Amino acid sequence: MRRKSVGALLSALVFPGVGQYYLGRRTRALLFLAPAAIAAILYFNFALDQANTMVDQLMSGKIAADPAAIEAQLASAPTPVSVTLAGIVFAVCYVGSIVEALIARPEA
Repeated sequence: MRRKSVGALLSALVFPGVGQYYLGRRTRALLFLAPAAIAAILYFNFALDQANTMVDQLMSGKIAADPAAIEAQLASAPTPVSVTLAGIVFAVCYVGSIVEALIARPEA
């Protein structure tokens, strides 16, 4: 398997930027890793807050322990713009790191 293919697979299966690191492109790896990591942290922090809120409401009896009621509650909660942007940033870093690993020339 070619090194570029392995780099692309690492970026696809492990985390954006890991393939660039494997290929020796340290600066490019950071350009993909840093924003993707920040976006992932922001996104998972929001998901954890949503889960904690849902558990608190379930434990207090505000909503029934019914999957349909839980889904309705989650669907009615607004998603902040920052979380939407974090998802977009992560997706761009993900796709970009795979494409960059496949098409970029090796650094000298």
